[in-house]
Order: sequence, then structure tokens, then C-alpha cells
Amino acid sequence: MSQPPTDESPEILSLNDLQITLPQDVYNHLATQYSVLDTATPHIDKIFECMKSSPSDTCCRVNLIQSSVEEVIVGLKDHIFSSTESQSHDGYIVQRHETLPDLVVIRENRETPQQNNDTADRMLYSCSVPPNTKCNNIFPNWPKRVDMGWPMSHRAIVVDRFCGEAVLRGANVFVRGVLSADSGIAPDEEIAVYADLRSPNAKSKSVPRGLVLESYIGKCAFLGMGISCCKRSDYFAQSSGLGVRMIQIAGPPQPSLNSILTGKMMLQNLPSVCVAHALNPQPGEAILDMCAAPGGKTTHVASLMNNEGMIIANDKSRKKMVRAAQDFFQSMGASCIIPLALDSTKSLLELEDDGQVWKSPRDIVDAASASNKDGLLNVKGFYANSFDRILLDPPCSALGLRPKLIIDAQSSQELLKFADYQQRFVRTAIPLLKPGGTMTYSTCTINACENEDMVKFILSEFPNMKLVPIPPELPGLPGLPDRGLTKVECQAVRRFDPCGKGD
Repeated sequence: MSQPPTDESPEILSLNDLQITLPQDVYNHLATQYSVLDTATPHIDKIFECMKSSPSDTCCRVNLIQSSVEEVIVGLKDHIFSSTESQSHDGYIVQRHETLPDLVVIRENRETPQQNNDTADRMLYSCSVPPNTKCNNIFPNWPKRVDMGWPMSHRAIVVDRFCGEAVLRGANVFVRGVLSADSGIAPDEEIAVYADLRSPNAKSKSVPRGLVLESYIGKCAFLGMGISCCKRSDYFAQSSGLGVRMIQIAGPPQPSLNSILTGKMMLQNLPSVCVAHALNPQPGEAILDMCAAPGGKTTHVASLMNNEGMIIANDKSRKKMVRAAQDFFQSMGASCIIPLALDSTKSLLELEDDGQVWKSPRDIVDAASASNKDGLLNVKGFYANSFDRILLDPPCSALGLRPKLIIDAQSSQELLKFADYQQRFVRTAIPLLKPGGTMTYSTCTINACENEDMVKFILSEFPNMKLVPIPPELPGLPGLPDRGLTKVECQAVRRFDPCGKGD
């Protein structure tokens, strides 16, 4: 257990002790949606407890343009089984997903001696310091350190919240993520790693990078142990590079796959992989991705359609689209993607009464000039009935992303504003669809106002739209009841619950 904080000491927690807090009206807003699933413990509390850890499966979506499932499986096995970061080659199983043909999953092997190490990982979930069975003390001249809650057996660092969440997904620590560190850290030294839990919206001051650990008085959670790749000063003197190689994390074991098989596969969460399969793109079609950055789903669509056809990839952020076009799309060999810096809510062109001729997306793209600054095409929009399929994954409250150490939502009204904004995308998307066309709608939030309620909105406002059942082989749970959808309609959609079947 952590030591009780004072005005001059930090609050140091285990992940088990960490309680994800949020404003009461936000909690009530979400708890009411899930009350139909309540048992002895409110279901929303179970969700937030599960949000602190990663999914048990690591999902690698294969890029069929440049690779195959078989090649990726071999490559992953070669990396994991030969990696010095893996304590045992028997620790993981690498295999094709049961129902998704282009997905490879990495799971812990629970039938090997490595299970003892996995048990230790889970024990760390309840620790605020590394285990010290030999009672080592490398701080004999700092007796109050133990009262502050820091480990006596290890030097320690504190990383920012986003770096901490990435660590729980299997990432190592890069130097730009380090906020504070003990003095005297040397290369190849085993150290303890903590995540700062200060919310970006908090009124308290941020932690200045380079702060010595004895001056840190914030709130943090223990993430695990790693091997320092450099001396302490390099954490803050260097602008890039690896800082700490993690060897044990507090939670489900996750392999480190940074920059592995680039262009042949990408790490992608299971719900995200399901979106493109639900869309079911076909070679030669004209497809619109209305909110494409950073491009994971866009390149998945390109992969499924064999890079044959045209994908218009819109995003309001020009910077994000330039980065995606110059780096990501090219590395994935997805030449069928046309990246545009375009606000999709304003992308529906109207035909004037002066004899203006309807033009196809291909005609518009071919006639467009390129920006001298970044090479993106200058396109203002498209006409009605232009696209065979539309992928709509609009900006959302992101309450379903995990692991999550902090929730930034400030009010229930903030959550409702997301739904209002999402409706603007829908009102533009539907006219852009060809008759008989298909649209998928997806988010990465657990908020029903942005999910089931949006499906109900589409069916109520647009009688020309019909809810088509998602193929039964796609994983997931039915939609929440009591949100305006019939039982049949609930079965036709997919919801992913952090504490549900399939993790």
C-alpha cells in the first residue's frame, strides 16, 4: 500500500489502488446507461477497473498489399523468440485470429513455466514499489525515502501519463517521456518506472522535465521495472532515443513490437480491425474515409480491396494528413489512397442551376491542382451519390481507449456535444452515398449517446437508411438495451466492453 501523502511528499499508488475518478455528473451519465447490466457492483465501476490494464491479446493487423499472414507470423515469432526482452520464448503464442483472416494475435502461453513470471507481473499490479525480498537498501543516507513511498532497492523515474499508458501496452520508455528521475541512474541499471497522474486539465502546475525525484510531490502509479539505456542526464539532454527497456510490467505481459515488420503489419486494436471488415470494401470501388488521420483504418480498407480502386481520405487537420501521406500511406504501399485536408462536415457540393455537371470523385481528383507547399490536392468537396462505401469514425470522447490512467471528461454536457458534432458528419455522409451504398459508423468510446443513440438518430432521421446486421463472425457484444433500438437492432451492432468476453 502507498504511504499517505503530506504537503511535502508524493502520493505513490499501485495500479490496484488507483481509482479512476471523474466528475459526479459524468459518472451518473455513464452509470445510468449501464445500469441494466448491474449486479452487486455497478457495471460502470467494473469497466473503469478494467480500463487500467491492457487487453490480454496483442493484435497485429496484416497489410495484405505487402505481406501475408504467414509471413507476419514467422516474422513475429522470430522477433519475440529471439528477443533479449523476452524472458522465455515459451511466454507467448503467435497465431491467426479465430475469425478475422488478416489478424494475427499474440497471447501469453499459460501452459508453460513462463506462467510463474506472468503471476509475478500480476503481483506487481498490487505493488507501489518493486518487490525487495533481499531487503536491499541503496539509499542509506536517505532514511525518509521509505516514508515518502519510493523504493529503497531501486532508483526510479516518473514518466508522463501518455508514456505510462504506452508502457502498459508493451512499449519501452523513450527519453521524451521522462519527467523526473533519481540522481545517479547509470546505463544498464534496473530501475522502477512510475506514471505521473496529473490530468492535463488539472489546475496544479505540470512537472518540469528534469526534476530530481526527491522534489517530486505529485501523484503517480507504479508501472514496473526496466533497464536504463543511458545515464540520467541523457534523459533530459537528448531529444529522442530509447530511455528505458521495460522488462516487467504491472499487468498482462505485452511484447515490445516497436518498429517491427514496418509496412507489413501494424498494431491495431480488435474493435478497430472489425470496422473495415464490417464495411466490406471491394476492389475498384470509390470509398470515402471522412476522418482518416492517423490512417490505420484507411490503410486497412486499402489492404482489403487489394489496393485497387480509390479511397478519399479526409481529415480537417492538414498537418496530420501531410504526415500520413508522406510517411504512413507510402510505407504501407497504399497508392489507392488520396489524402485531402478537408473538413468532411463541409464536403458536400451542391449542383447549381446554371447547368453545372455532376462529376465523379475520380473526375474531381484528376482535375485538382496540388498544393505547392505540401503536395496535397486542392479539393473542396464531392457531389451527392458519389461513393460506394463510407467509413465514418468521427471525433469522440475516447472513453473506450485502454489502458487509461486518467479520464479527462469534465461534464456530461461535454459528452453530449460530441454527439451533436457527430450528427453533422452523418448529415453530410448520407447524401454522399450512392443508392445501395454502405456506411459504417464507429467510435472508441463507451458513451451510448455517441453509439446506440447515433444509430437510432440515423434510422429516425433518414428513412432511406437501413441497419444491416454485422456479419456474425465478427466479435463483439450486442448494443445496450433501453437506448431506443429494438432487440433485433441491438443484435445487428457491435459493442466492445473492457470487462466483457474477449477482453
